[in-house]
Amino acid sequence: MIRFKNFLTIFLIIIFLNNCGFTPRYAINKNLGFSIDLTEISGDREFNNFLKTKLSRYASKESDDKKNYKLNLKTEYKKNVKSRDAAGLTEEYELIITVDALIKSELMESKKIIFEEKFDMKKYEDAFEEKNYEKIIKDNFSDIISERIIFYLFKL
Repeated sequence: MIRFKNFLTIFLIIIFLNNCGFTPRYAINKNLGFSIDLTEISGDREFNNFLKTKLSRYASKESDDKKNYKLNLKTEYKKNVKSRDAAGLTEEYELIITVDALIKSELMESKKIIFEEKFDMKKYEDAFEEKNYEKIIKDNFSDIISERIIFYLFKL
């Protein structure tokens, strides 16, 4: 009897989770109604590579009736000292990424928009770990900026 209750419980959980409406995050990208061509991108190379990867999902491979946006991106990455200890050694950094986007389309005039993100990071004792953590933050910045760009284009 206990075994049957366990089986019934697991079966019901599977049934409910299967029908909860979950869809993958980027499953609907094919029906956005626009495509993106990155014509020029300059600035921080590591961040630009992350951003190109994220935005390449929206590049059009075939020519259909979609709106086609051409993006010129200029990125600037800064790592500023935010606080120091009594000895003058750095304790905390402020990481700032700024993306100047020039959006061109045949259907509208060119628009310039600026996206900026900030993050406060503590200094690590190990320089290798700090560099890896900084790389992870750049990847997260690229996620945020690419989603903001896509949302902006979706609203147009």
